[in-house]
Amino acid sequence: MTVLERPETTPTPGPGPQRAPVLTVRRVGEILGAAVAGAVCVVLSLLVIAVPTLLAWVTDERSTATLGQSAAVSVDLWALAHRAQIITPAAEVVFAPLLLTALPLLLCWYAARQVILSRPGLAHRVPHIGGWRSAWHALGATDATVFVLSYLFASLALAHTASFGIAPVRLHSLVPGAVLIPLAAVVLVWWRDHRREEHPAVDAGMDWVRGRTPVLIRRAVPPAVEVLVALAAVCFLLVLGLLLLRGERILTLYGSLDAGLAGTAVLTLAQLAALPNLMVWALGWLSGAGLTVGTVHVGWSHSTAGDLPLIPVLGALPEPGSLPPGMGAMVLVPVMAGAWIGYRAVEVTSRLSSWWTKAQVALAACAVVGLATLVLGWLASGGLTPGRLGRIGVEPGLLAGLLTLEVAAGALVVVSLLHLVRARRLSRPAS
Repeated sequence: MTVLERPETTPTPGPGPQRAPVLTVRRVGEILGAAVAGAVCVVLSLLVIAVPTLLAWVTDERSTATLGQSAAVSVDLWALAHRAQIITPAAEVVFAPLLLTALPLLLCWYAARQVILSRPGLAHRVPHIGGWRSAWHALGATDATVFVLSYLFASLALAHTASFGIAPVRLHSLVPGAVLIPLAAVVLVWWRDHRREEHPAVDAGMDWVRGRTPVLIRRAVPPAVEVLVALAAVCFLLVLGLLLLRGERILTLYGSLDAGLAGTAVLTLAQLAALPNLMVWALGWLSGAGLTVGTVHVGWSHSTAGDLPLIPVLGALPEPGSLPPGMGAMVLVPVMAGAWIGYRAVEVTSRLSSWWTKAQVALAACAVVGLATLVLGWLASGGLTPGRLGRIGVEPGLLAGLLTLEVAAGALVVVSLLHLVRARRLSRPAS
């Protein structure tokens, strides 16, 4: 019997775990580039706000402020966009016009794309994700962290310059906004690239993160986002309708101000920048939490009397007294939004799933809506303290709590009904 000798073959090794990038000169340059990008975003966002402010100062012949004071006002407005507290001689001011906040967010989003998606060989390297370290490097999380920290430190340094003026910034109050804005931009870059699948390394890192995210959360987030978008559309239409109905009163307030051409333009732009804030306030009214402007509170049944600042857009608020009956029916809007969550929760689960499994998905989506509303309520509200304008906007906790309960009620009703209907269909004997 002859034994045939086979040639030895070396097995092809599979992809090993991705190693951490070696700290080379190129790598140091990438990290420094991420740091520079964060600082540049701070400077550019300040310039976007400072240019129209200085133009208004130049064109307004009645202005008595100096160039330095106008520049300091620009820094204060930039800090307000990050929801920082400004200390004026009369009161502490905190109010973030959310469209103004969107400017640094867009700049950070563009810069984060360059930092994360412009790494050498990123479009062709498909790493083997063996753990959190390889996922971290695939996502470029080190560069993203440096970018966020650079934005934070540059923001604190810029805000410190306002301490030499008459309206300094409380530095600790700037930290949440200066972290949230660049961090949100980084998350948007990851999410957008994961949907487009343009960079295999980032996509592999996101797949690793997605695979370790609880199934309940993965199923709950899409219907929650859909409901938030729908509620935003309803609130926009509500605000637009109020502005049209009360347009005559708003124009009367403009005339009584006599702010001149430049002042009127600046005031109008400032009110437009606060349009998302008004939408969040409208959501507070729809949910029953109401909205508060100083001593004035507007609920479903009545609007209280009080002093309002002479801002034309506030002329859209109803007159003091009782409101038309039946306004409480507005609660049907969040309840119907919850009904959509219930329908989607049933659709994303199997037909044989228990009622509790479907209800868990619906309740998780309602919790996501409540959490997002809590953050938006905090961002959209502010006030001047001490004084009668201590609160301007909504109570974030009350808004989030009521809205969560309302959408949960609608979701559970629909989940229960659809579960019963499908259970009866499955229990019918086949003919």
